[in-house]
Amino acid sequence: MAYVIAVANQKGGCGKTTISMNIAGCLARNGYKVLLVDADPQGSAIQWRNNREDSALPFHVQSFPFPTLHKELPPQILQAGYEIVLIDCPPGAAAKPDGKGDITRSALLFAHAILMPVRPTPLDYQASAIMLPLLQDVSFMRNQQKLAVLLVINGKPPSRTRLGAEARTAAEQIFSTEGIQIRVLDTEICTRQTYAEAPSAGKVVVDYDPKSKASEEIQALTKEVLECLSQMIAAA
Repeated sequence: MAYVIAVANQKGGCGKTTISMNIAGCLARNGYKVLLVDADPQGSAIQWRNNREDSALPFHVQSFPFPTLHKELPPQILQAGYEIVLIDCPPGAAAKPDGKGDITRSALLFAHAILMPVRPTPLDYQASAIMLPLLQDVSFMRNQQKLAVLLVINGKPPSRTRLGAEARTAAEQIFSTEGIQIRVLDTEICTRQTYAEAPSAGKVVVDYDPKSKASEEIQALTKEVLECLSQMIAAA
């Protein structure tokens, strides 16, 4: 059985592809058979893979930007024997006519957990809050089947700032008011040059610069996400 993580936030520019690809790489380097589904019509993950003719990625990347993820992918994943699947979801609200919201909805119906990157600014928190009605709707459609929502603070300044120090408290306050159980992860991802350089080399940070701070952060984030999945499985 594969465990599916949807990396989603209807707010654009929050780092979904960066988080998705680097966690997938870290999982693969730890021995998991991993599939990264590029569900964004922009195809950023596919472009990342194609930046080198001989792909240096230790996992598979598949483009599937359609609102039928939850129906069409399970048989493929079962047949291929993947252990963990990450879905890089598109931005865009469900109300828009471009259908991107329907793609995200399909991914959430398919997923065991949602990983939601959020940049540590009040405006980003408010913009990300548009996800909450969709989460509530999907929770109802899943017939109360538990859905873990994990929020990761992404793009935090590396140095200590008042904004960075208040990020966790602000996130917990904003997202707890809507009745959705969201866990703010301990691991925080900072703004680092390594995250920007790795894609152009067609690599993930654990391979591009294994001793970098970025690599340490991604390894810590991956470990924490796995721990959350284990807790969820044990509680099921």
